[in-house]
Amino acid sequence: MFTKRQKEILSFLVHSKDPIPAEWMAKQLGVSDRTVRDELKELRVQSHVLGATIESIRGKGYKLVIQDVEQFQKMGRLVIKNAYVESPTYLLEQNDRVIYILKKFLLEKKPIKVESLEEELFVSKPTIQNDLKVVREILHRYELKLKVRPHHGMVVEGEEYMKRLCLSNYILHRSHHRDEKISFLENGDVFDQNIFAGIQEIIIKKVNEYNIEISDIALENLTIHIAIACKRIQEGFIIGDIQHSMSRKYPLEHLVATEIIEEVEHLTGLTFPQSEINYVIVHLLGTKLVQQETLEKFSEYDEVKSIVQCMLEQLKDKLGWDFSDDTELIQGLTLHIRPAMNRLRYKMNIRNPLLDKIKTKYTSAFEGAVIASKCISDYLGMEVGEHEIAYIALHIGVALEKRKNNEKKKLRVMIVCASGVGSAKLLFYRLQRIFNDEIEIVASTNYYQLRDWDLSSIDLIVSTIPIQESIGIPVQVVSPLLSEQDVEEIRQRLLSIKVSDRENYLDESRVFIHKDFEDKESVIRFICQELYKQGLVSEHYVNSVLERELLAPTNFGNLVAIPHPLIPETEETFWAMCTLKRPIEWYGEQKVQVVCLLNIKKGPTGNLEKMYQKLLDILEDKTIVRKIIKSKSPKEIIEIINSMKR
Repeated sequence: MFTKRQKEILSFLVHSKDPIPAEWMAKQLGVSDRTVRDELKELRVQSHVLGATIESIRGKGYKLVIQDVEQFQKMGRLVIKNAYVESPTYLLEQNDRVIYILKKFLLEKKPIKVESLEEELFVSKPTIQNDLKVVREILHRYELKLKVRPHHGMVVEGEEYMKRLCLSNYILHRSHHRDEKISFLENGDVFDQNIFAGIQEIIIKKVNEYNIEISDIALENLTIHIAIACKRIQEGFIIGDIQHSMSRKYPLEHLVATEIIEEVEHLTGLTFPQSEINYVIVHLLGTKLVQQETLEKFSEYDEVKSIVQCMLEQLKDKLGWDFSDDTELIQGLTLHIRPAMNRLRYKMNIRNPLLDKIKTKYTSAFEGAVIASKCISDYLGMEVGEHEIAYIALHIGVALEKRKNNEKKKLRVMIVCASGVGSAKLLFYRLQRIFNDEIEIVASTNYYQLRDWDLSSIDLIVSTIPIQESIGIPVQVVSPLLSEQDVEEIRQRLLSIKVSDRENYLDESRVFIHKDFEDKESVIRFICQELYKQGLVSEHYVNSVLERELLAPTNFGNLVAIPHPLIPETEETFWAMCTLKRPIEWYGEQKVQVVCLLNIKKGPTGNLEKMYQKLLDILEDKTIVRKIIKSKSPKEIIEIINSMKR
């Protein structure tokens, strides 16, 4: 009654709670949109047999509405092989199918055939083959391989330790939110939920007993790792010995792990060999498992102190941020870095649910964390990864916010007075009394001595005499006795300085439009070469930009990427922008069509937040980005940017 293609279309509709566009189904089936619409017309005629109708929803697609549940249960099973009852709803997207397949391979004892996956997931063989390609890529990261056993199917081969890491990381990858993660686990196909809850209770009891600090996320992650160990031991898979002498090297972790496992053995009836206890120790090492009374002494612990010191030195040297007296930051980094280094040593990936928000909302802190993380990567000889970097950025972000709050948010003013010390003092005290909350008077000087001063940090000069030559700083001429009109003019001047702050970071010579490139490296090399021709960067500048890109991708969504060098190298802070004829892949499946190379002045950078915020205000605005992409000249792009309200 129903063709194979019609059954496939029905399975799509059954699995989805939301309307599905014909275009999407056409791509999945490898046919034209028209073919799918023709099949849908026929299905709508026959759907009464199933006790259902197919509705067409304008602008959204097609939706299956079941009118007779009993009839559909009876007939639907015959048509789509029990898909209505058994198939989960989250397998329409490739990423969800990949995780499902990955989990199946890592948990199944027997080889799995491609044909069984096709039937189970209701997708075509080419779709499964594409999914398996992604699965192989993921397994490769864990030194695992998908091996074909002729006439039997495929199995995952490799170390048990790596299989468990892969399984745990991709269960955690399913969702970043606690409630969603639990609901995923509650489907019962991974863990017995009573066992899972029991393990969690055991861990809570032990950390309370030993007065140990552990976060909710770390608690749940540790529970998952031990639950995985239980399932694998139950199925006969024992982990190999990870490392000898762990009890001597990590006495606290060994004690806690041993007592946890004793209670887990009692709960499950399983027996854990010493290698499995070491496996739990490894995961305790990846957690901030620190007794409260040892926190103050902890900064002296082993290698961590030198790593933190290296970070502080790098932040001061590269960005001019001196946090040497910030004990809260030092302690926070110390507590974070020890488990972070253990996670990296034992290849335990960590996922930061706030990664994207940290990159966009705390850009300065993230860039500082990229520089600081080099201390860890150089020490361990391995890349840190952007999820770990984002956690370091949280600590740096707190320190920056604290420093910002402590800084006097006042404009720096210098007095120039030709009438002598007495009148200069009078002017000083009157300005200080009237504008106490708005200005900081740095110094008073005579006109002839003005040239000897470094004016780079001065916002305004208040002078009793006209200053004819241009000194690059606003000058407000006043009476030595400071009249009411003078006060009002100074007030307006201060307001204009605060509001204007419209430094122009973009020049027409540094804007390139509608270029045709295939990949991000080509774009970056092109922009850097153009800047080199203009004498703005060194010949090797591009290497620093590409090195920074390797540490953490710089795409920010909305078709935008903001690459930049690892450390500030240019004489001034400026942007260089390039628009592309068509979007290119930047990282994963994320596309980019506007590339803004960010070049930051070397030496102390001061507060870059305003500059970052200005850039993000522009590039997070979808309307502005579309206008930039369509612009026909560099001048038009600059006009679009300058027209934005700040």
